[in-house]
Amino acid sequence: MLVHLPIGFIVLAICFELISIKKKTDFNLAISYAFLFAALSGVLSVILGLMLASDGGYNESTLNIHKWTGISLTLVSFVLFYVKRKQALVLWAKKSYPILIILIVGLLFVAGHNGGKLTHGSDYLLEHAPNSIRTFVGMKPIRERVTDLEEALVYEDVIHPILESKCNVCHNSDKAKGELLLVDAEGIMKGGENGAVIVPGDVKASELFRRITLNPIHKDFMPTEGRTPLTNEETMLIQWWIEEGATFEKKIVELNLTDRTKGYLKEVGIGLEKTFIESLELQRVHDTIIASIKAEGFKIKTVTNNSTLLDVSYSPYAKTPLTGKKMDVLLKAKTNVVWLNLSGVDLSKEVISKIGGFKHLVEFRASNTNFSNTDVKQLENLRYLEYLNLYGNPISDASIASFTKLTSLQKLYLWKTNLSDEGLKSIRANLKQTEIVSGI
Repeated sequence: MLVHLPIGFIVLAICFELISIKKKTDFNLAISYAFLFAALSGVLSVILGLMLASDGGYNESTLNIHKWTGISLTLVSFVLFYVKRKQALVLWAKKSYPILIILIVGLLFVAGHNGGKLTHGSDYLLEHAPNSIRTFVGMKPIRERVTDLEEALVYEDVIHPILESKCNVCHNSDKAKGELLLVDAEGIMKGGENGAVIVPGDVKASELFRRITLNPIHKDFMPTEGRTPLTNEETMLIQWWIEEGATFEKKIVELNLTDRTKGYLKEVGIGLEKTFIESLELQRVHDTIIASIKAEGFKIKTVTNNSTLLDVSYSPYAKTPLTGKKMDVLLKAKTNVVWLNLSGVDLSKEVISKIGGFKHLVEFRASNTNFSNTDVKQLENLRYLEYLNLYGNPISDASIASFTKLTSLQKLYLWKTNLSDEGLKSIRANLKQTEIVSGI
């Protein structure tokens, strides 16, 4: 970055100076021009710095120190360029030169340190220091991150590390863009200059989530300034946290956990007990098979980065209808397909008869597909099925026996079906561990 060029030229000049003293070599011309380039690049850095400062959101005390030491550094660099050229000719230049060197080194450290505070936060130097050192200098000891699923806290061990790595560069005590602090619960819930950024339970109303999911070229996208955006897994965990009430005290296991969420948690380093999906150690499906499945109109991707397990869907807007022959092609990867989404697709009896062949299916979405009571029977042998969405289908109490055989279910959507209240009560009684969504 341009703002670092003055530092490089000053360090270069001092290195040349030390080499010339040790080896009795004349580097005076190179040293003087290094100071000149430091001064010129310093002018540009000051201009850019003042432009950045005009955006606001910085700690005023730290900003002022950084600004005036930066300006002084630039002026002293010009003076050193002149003095170095006169050093061998004028006595006052020879005597003042060492003093100016000491002065510019001091200014360099002060300006650099405060610049670091503005960019990375006030504790950046000792951020990763051992707790013994942090305690010695009066800093709060770092809480060791818990990676065990049963003990990990959702905010401290999942959400805070995401915000710390991707957001807090611009939203800390020394640099609070938009008057927003994301370093603790108080700052997050207080919001910024435009109000609240998190609305517990309402992702759509949460400005923070809106900004991290915008197109990266949008002016409101976060993080700004070309910094590394959140990964898909990190974004989905933020969404999950907000949907679950944006709690700061609860453990992960106290919230609603799907297998998909557990996969996202693994991607951010939470060492979970192995789920069924995680216990599957399968060979990767050959590229030619993947290509043939895509050619049939299926969308297919891995459930997480570097996974061998597949997430497959078929769009209701596909150019051709879903047929039994297309399903036969997909069945070539049946061992690896764990998530299947056919929502909104007109499913024939032949297509539905193939679904039972995906023995490792964990998540199945078939809302608004005219799924019938007899079709539910095709799912009875899916022993690992954890998530089932049959919203908007003409199924009735005749399907109760089939549902009760799905003992691994954690979440079941039966809203806008023909199941009676008594029928729903019967399913709940048999599937006590299952969250059943049957209406608003």
